[in-house]
Amino acid sequence: MLKPIVLFAVLAQASVAVMAQQPPAQVPDVHLQKCLLGTYDDRWTALRLSEDQLHRMRLVQSACREECEGAGVRKTNNPISNANGSTVLAEVKNILTTEQYTAWVAFCSEGPTSDPVK
Repeated sequence: MLKPIVLFAVLAQASVAVMAQQPPAQVPDVHLQKCLLGTYDDRWTALRLSEDQLHRMRLVQSACREECEGAGVRKTNNPISNANGSTVLAEVKNILTTEQYTAWVAFCSEGPTSDPVK
């Protein structure tokens, strides 16, 4: 009688662990770039970035902001960048741990983003 209960508990716990490791929902790169510009220190603190990570993320945000708002930058139908954004987003992935990146993407998929293009 006890074996089925224990088996059920083990299976339930395993399924929760698997669900927690699901990759983040697919969020378009342009949305992630907007979210990057709208992610402030309080969010980075909540994600427990180290001082080094925080410094590096600020540099990436600054570079992204300059590209987006730079004088004379020709705008295309992609309001964030004339490029596809893969370089900026690759750098974000290099800076953040897998867990931090997953949590940041979840934040971006749920919350409002900054629109840097005025």
